Amino acid sequence: MELVIDQIVVHELIKEADANEAELFLTNTTIPVDDRSELLIEKLNLTFEQKSDTLQGYLSSPEDALFPGYFQQWTDSQGGAETFLSFSRETMQALQLSLQGITGAKGGYLVYASYTFFDNEFLGIFLIRDTEGVVFDKRNEDGRFEISPITYLNTEKLAMAGRINLTHFRQGNQRCLELIKYAKSQKSISEYFQNWIGLDRPESSKALTHTFLEVVNELPLPLKEESNQPMQEEEFRAEVLNFAMRNPHKTISIEQFDKEFYGAENTVQKVMEDQGVQMENSFRFDQGAMKRYYNYRAGADGISLSFNHGHYKSGQIEIDGDQIIIRSEALMEKLLAQLEQYL
Repeated sequence: MELVIDQIVVHELIKEADANEAELFLTNTTIPVDDRSELLIEKLNLTFEQKSDTLQGYLSSPEDALFPGYFQQWTDSQGGAETFLSFSRETMQALQLSLQGITGAKGGYLVYASYTFFDNEFLGIFLIRDTEGVVFDKRNEDGRFEISPITYLNTEKLAMAGRINLTHFRQGNQRCLELIKYAKSQKSISEYFQNWIGLDRPESSKALTHTFLEVVNELPLPLKEESNQPMQEEEFRAEVLNFAMRNPHKTISIEQFDKEFYGAENTVQKVMEDQGVQMENSFRFDQGAMKRYYNYRAGADGISLSFNHGHYKSGQIEIDGDQIIIRSEALMEKLLAQLEQYL
């Protein structure tokens, strides 16, 4: 099984957006791990797996924020359900204190989950809110359906969400904290969550991806295994994209990248040192930024154009002053066929 749950706890934060005060409903027990709770955590964790651009950073020191202090106590204890429950209750009380006097922030249900996903242990904290919907209610007595209102948890669009990679945290000196990156319009509301959980030195997946690709642009072209000759630039760019997209978790390991393209020479690490670039061994990349490294797309004046780096380097696509020249006999024939059919 890909995801294995250790502990789950749910508390409620009671607060309206225009209120200055926040209240808590703290549960006294953990939630049993069964099919329903497993489905819930799988859905919540999937939110991170599907997001391209997230905020990644370090966890603040216990001296700088309350949450990291309680978190450190919990990880040091290596306890079971009772210590996990105490940790969640204490951090909820810290959250309540941090929200006093803050308008705009709303409450909801906070789900704490300790789980293993593939080879990494995680602590996930997800803020979920109720949403209104409708269902078809079957009335057997008179053979008809009735539309009835229903309130359910909106797990598709989380209010806030963060997860700590416990494996990376224990290894030290790595970005272990990841938060879902929200639109600028929600920045003031989401900042309280970042401050509470103790996100330190955050970088977006997009920024980390651009930094990595800048390093890649400085790399020597790797040798082809079959011919021992350097790759063409467009071929290398395509292989970089393929390398990233093969990872189902949108994560790039710089060490693995180095070994795959350069063997045991540590070429990437040497270029990073020369360029003064500091990056952890692994990071979550932004899928859109990675695809634009090889595939280009632009649109204006009702015209859209997509092509890859190979088309540009070979001269099939050329920019000459204020003109774009496309050299493709097959594309010309298709375009002429459509024009003849409809004009």
